[in-house]
Amino acid sequence: MIDTQSMLDELCLDATDETTQLITDLLSQSESIIRDSVDKTKPLTTYEQDPIFVRASKTLCTQLYYDRALTGGMSLGLQMMINHLKGEVGADGYKPNSTV
Repeated sequence: MIDTQSMLDELCLDATDETTQLITDLLSQSESIIRDSVDKTKPLTTYEQDPIFVRASKTLCTQLYYDRALTGGMSLGLQMMINHLKGEVGADGYKPNSTV
């Protein structure tokens, strides 16, 4: 999992118990959402080595921190990062998650 303290620092938040727990939860949820959007069969530890995955997770965590319901949806930048990660899945490039 991405380091909670680095996310607190990035958002310029004090490390109170409540804030630390909230950011830890949002980071975990963000990582799950990004991973499941790309390829949920790939281990999370593999994704955590990718700087685009880390940035996408931090971006989504930030968006969730300020707007828990994501009323405006995911930002275009975040969508671009997810698409980039989809292009990296597998040695042969993009392999879709669904059978649709």
